[in-house]
Amino acid sequence: MWLPVLLAVLGTPDVAPPDREAAVIAACASWNAGREAGAPPQTHRVEPDGLCFAGDIRSESSAAFVETLSGFDPDTPLVVVLTSEGGEVNAGMAMGEALVPYTATVVAHRVCASSCGNYLFTAGDRRVIDDDALLLFHGGARLIDEAELREMIAPEVPADQLDAQVAGVLADLEMQIGRQDAFLERAGVDVDLFRWMAGFNDLPEEAFFALCPVRDPRMILYSDRLLAEHGVVVHENRGPQSDAAVAAGVAALGRPGAACFMD
Repeated sequence: MWLPVLLAVLGTPDVAPPDREAAVIAACASWNAGREAGAPPQTHRVEPDGLCFAGDIRSESSAAFVETLSGFDPDTPLVVVLTSEGGEVNAGMAMGEALVPYTATVVAHRVCASSCGNYLFTAGDRRVIDDDALLLFHGGARLIDEAELREMIAPEVPADQLDAQVAGVLADLEMQIGRQDAFLERAGVDVDLFRWMAGFNDLPEEAFFALCPVRDPRMILYSDRLLAEHGVVVHENRGPQSDAAVAAGVAALGRPGAACFMD
């Protein structure tokens, strides 16, 4: 159980010093506080070694993040502070793929969910969950049963086009999963991370409820122990680590009952 933790600690490069980490977190928190509600996603540079990202992950915001990131000296350890409820899979992967070559401390601030957790938090060399922040997962790209997919899209597609549409979607998913596996391997994370997460969907309802006491949660906050077993080592966690604390956190985001804590 402790092997992933030991390997991660031994393999962690020289990251930004604590004073720079704290300074960039404070600068990003101040910048975030000044953003208007409903503001479009934005990337903000903190000289000389900080990067803040806030908002939905989509093609435009992903491209802006990657462009800003490319302006940093690749030999400079970075601090990247993330506030996002997620977004598009391919856009998130593009951001994570761009970040992996850098030596980076990645900080989940307020909330880092879905594609933010999948592809940005996992890309860090040092991973930090800020005060009261939520790191939430609901799994990554995965194959869909062909019969299930066919039933899902049949009402929207002409009958003579259904076979081609199903084949196209399955081919796209296979490519996406291959890209996802390659990213996780480059990030030093278990390539089966999201297959492990998907496995909980196959549990009988009562067995799942024993692990996650929320009916049909949209997201799961996994314990540091569970994440470390799959190569996602959280080096510092100042966020909620109990069912009650997670419930309070998601309620504060306006998503009551949307997530649970799993250890």
